[in-house]
Amino acid sequence: MAARTRSPLLWALALALLCAGLCALQRLAGQSALESAERRSLDLRLRLRGPRAPGDHVAIVVIDEPTLRRAPHLLEKRAGIAQLVRAIAAARPRAIGLDLFFAEPERLLPAPLAAAVIAHVDANPGAAGPAAQLLRQIRGELSGDQELARALTDAGAVVLAFSLGGRGEPIPEDRSLKKGRFGQVVPGDDELPDADRGLFSMPELNAAAAALGLVTAVEDPDQILRAIPAAQRVGERIYWSLAVALVAAYEGASRAQTAYLGPESAIKIGARQIPLEGGGLLLLDPYGPPQTFPTYSAVDVVEGAVPAGALEGKLVLVGASFLGTDRTRTAFSDDLPGVEIHATAVANMLTGAQLRRADPRLDVALCLLLGLAAALLFSNKLSLRPSFKIAGVALLVAGHLAAAHAALALAGLWLGAVWPALAALSVGGLGVALAYLGEARGRAALRRSFASYLGEGALTELLAAPDGLRLGGERRRVSVLFSDIRGFTTLAERLTPEALIELLNLYLTPMSAAVLDRGGYLDKYIGDAVMAVFGAPLRSPDHPARALATAIAMQRGLDALAPALAERGVTLEIGVGINTGDAIVGNMGSSERFDYTAVGDAVNLASRLEGLCKTYHVRCLIGQVTRDAAPPEYRTREIDRVRVKGKGEPIAVHELLGGPEGELAAYQDLDRFAAALAAYRSGDFPAAAAAFTAFAQNNPHDPVTRLYLDRIADAGGAAPQGWDGVTTFHSK
Repeated sequence: MAARTRSPLLWALALALLCAGLCALQRLAGQSALESAERRSLDLRLRLRGPRAPGDHVAIVVIDEPTLRRAPHLLEKRAGIAQLVRAIAAARPRAIGLDLFFAEPERLLPAPLAAAVIAHVDANPGAAGPAAQLLRQIRGELSGDQELARALTDAGAVVLAFSLGGRGEPIPEDRSLKKGRFGQVVPGDDELPDADRGLFSMPELNAAAAALGLVTAVEDPDQILRAIPAAQRVGERIYWSLAVALVAAYEGASRAQTAYLGPESAIKIGARQIPLEGGGLLLLDPYGPPQTFPTYSAVDVVEGAVPAGALEGKLVLVGASFLGTDRTRTAFSDDLPGVEIHATAVANMLTGAQLRRADPRLDVALCLLLGLAAALLFSNKLSLRPSFKIAGVALLVAGHLAAAHAALALAGLWLGAVWPALAALSVGGLGVALAYLGEARGRAALRRSFASYLGEGALTELLAAPDGLRLGGERRRVSVLFSDIRGFTTLAERLTPEALIELLNLYLTPMSAAVLDRGGYLDKYIGDAVMAVFGAPLRSPDHPARALATAIAMQRGLDALAPALAERGVTLEIGVGINTGDAIVGNMGSSERFDYTAVGDAVNLASRLEGLCKTYHVRCLIGQVTRDAAPPEYRTREIDRVRVKGKGEPIAVHELLGGPEGELAAYQDLDRFAAALAAYRSGDFPAAAAAFTAFAQNNPHDPVTRLYLDRIADAGGAAPQGWDGVTTFHSK
């Protein structure tokens, strides 16, 4: 055994498990050096995939250098912004998003002078003369904020930007900010970032807009933007992003038809559900370098110089792109205008082609799979040359990287690349080193361990294939017990996963103790079911009695659990099946993974008997061989002869009534029941019905009697042709 623990394969397996565990920790912890490498590998895969067409949903209008040269008022004056909004609205888009802030009132003149001009003109509306006309013209220039508000209202579906974060002003109590919130919120453990400050446009402009949307951006530590917050928290309120608001406007979804789903880490816009990453982030699947989207200069839009229908029916985003404005880095560009980030998010959601990161469990599984695959290359059974092992590891890494790229290119799925590749390389490197350094030591240790127990020839075979002696079995007479909770599927659907696991642990503890305390082998748990073997691996001539005692102990243990179960609003009933017969027992499985277990017809019949408990509504059924081998202190009654699925010969089925450990059921006048059963089997249904009815008078709660009376009634009171007195079951 000492030699085996130092084998290259086991060390490689241990390292694979370590890498998988570290991968899980990294995915849970977030940023790290390897996470940064993973994100850079994502950028490389995106570039290898190349630019893509973003669809025809989105168009961008930019305030660019030509706009500043030819019509600077479109940026510098609120009336110019209003003119741009009206020009876009005239092109009949489905929605407009302004990636612009208007936090302060427009100041074309010093505030006291502007107020004096406004007051004078408003007080003298009928004044004539050049001076009065000039003052009225100035008064009009001072109304830019009001003009922009009217343009926003007239345009209809306009979404105005705001930002939440660590800088800016305290969040106002302005009711218009309600337009930037999800209509419905399902709380969950969402870990959304909270904020108490932000940047907002003037209240009258917010009120004029159809909706508001967040334009907060969060770059990764390498200053590359790969995701945007689709949802952000302010106390108990959840605000949405500009992209979410625009998609809702584009699809005609009211605010009430939008929802933030915390438990699912997703958002809902009408019928569309969009998954999010942790912290409410929406991963971006970029389409390419700047101007991958249809992009038009603001001055061209105002002057009518864009192609006819270019903006019609589109979702139009407006932002600045001239030098020195909002810029960010992506996989395709170091100088992308910020408005294109929001366009990307909108197009991702509308086309359903957003980037999805693989579940952490999948990344961990891939890490473990590649590590284990690399470890298996060093198995003694393969007997590969070191060069072949190294080539195999290289193929594993290359194959995974190719698969990760294909998953991204074909399905938009971001599979982990760094950790799985690192696991394979680490395991491969360790395996090569240990294979060279430990082969001689392992052979010497194995020879020392087994030299006293095996002849030279057998020892030579073991050294060539040391796993060859690990599997095997023998035929032995055993008693097999199966137990199962009645109605467990319905119960599982009603409970939360946490409550279900707690309930199973509470239930299985006394059930397991009942088996172990009576010398049984606890073979396995099958969900809520328990399989136990008596008579193997330890030989015990009284294994039928041990199995019967265990069945009674299980039912008594369940009765003792009743108060604890009642506190949880749960009532449990179990059925137990026991059969005695020959089975093959021993270590069974693959060469790398096996368990000690029992297989054979005797085992299958025990399972069928447990299943029949719910048909006859009894607590324990045992086979004829078990009944014949049971000590006399165990009381039973024969309740039927059955032909179970997969068996041609009928068998007698007995109900266990009790024993020294306690009572499971008690009936009066069992001789009358036996007489009724004999009449039923002989085909004398009238006599059987009379006897069963008489038995039921003293045992009104016996479910088996009621079953027989129903069978006789269903048959019309007469035995069918070819009657043999056996009940045949065609399902398990």
